[in-house]
Amino acid sequence: MRTRLAIAGALSILLAGSALAQSAQTPKSPDDCLKAAFDLSQAAEEKQLADEKLDKVEELLTQMETYCDANQFNEAMTVAKDIQTMIDGQ
Repeated sequence: MRTRLAIAGALSILLAGSALAQSAQTPKSPDDCLKAAFDLSQAAEEKQLADEKLDKVEELLTQMETYCDANQFNEAMTVAKDIQTMIDGQ
């Protein structure tokens, strides 16, 4: 039973990692950029972060979305890395 749980946990980490790796690539359109922001928000929700961290993640997501809307994709991905670091550092 523990082996199954360990395998399931490892598989979910790998799947989440691949989804986040896709979002780490520089998007080519605002829609792709906003999709990356949405993926990060979903990852943050799944981690059940403390309220303080969640507030900071939400602030960074707003900043990222602003960059996406302005076609500033490199800046958006810089913020995305900061968000990912906060999620991983729980």
